[in-house]
Amino acid sequence: MLSGVVSLASLSVAVLQVFFPNLTTDEEINDPATLLVALMQLGLGLAQLVVYVATIVAFLVWLYRSYENLPSFGVSRNHIKYSSGWAVGSFFIPIVSLVVPYRAVKELWSKSVPNSGDMFGETEVPGFFPLWWGVWLVSNFANQIYFRLSWREELTPEVDGMFGIVTGLLDILAAILALMVVREIDRQQTESAKLIPGEAKSPYPPPPPLYAD
Repeated sequence: MLSGVVSLASLSVAVLQVFFPNLTTDEEINDPATLLVALMQLGLGLAQLVVYVATIVAFLVWLYRSYENLPSFGVSRNHIKYSSGWAVGSFFIPIVSLVVPYRAVKELWSKSVPNSGDMFGETEVPGFFPLWWGVWLVSNFANQIYFRLSWREELTPEVDGMFGIVTGLLDILAAILALMVVREIDRQQTESAKLIPGEAKSPYPPPPPLYAD
């Protein structure tokens, strides 16, 4: 959620940059309004980086723990294709990171559905799952291209601002969809947790033993 807020703020700065194109020039900035926007852009850039890293760490910790919950719901580890470690590690392996993480999240959802082991075949995930992954990939590709072009100073101020608007919108949409995915899996695991039998406990202490005369 915080990532979406920072992306929204960054999007606002990108819109301002379109109207203040001299932000990315080498000329000295004398206009106070332009200087303020430049400082906002720098601060939000650093904040976005920090929040992005923190969000990734939090998501991967959640993913690992959610996978570790599956055996508690009666899912045999032999029936789990991806381990919790592999589900997390697959995000950092080139090429593999394009497919395996989504498959792992998809499996996590299907195994979290109550009584999923009694179902025949594989249950289809909600439609926003593949949409989330598609937007996530496009957002990452767009941000990488934007970063490289901006670093090389190959963009005009106007194009740089427009590129920032596009990547900002993609980041916000990806954050919203990711939140929906997390909440849906948490909801399924909460329902599955309710089916775990607990120990029957008597509200009264046991009666004293009887001794035969």
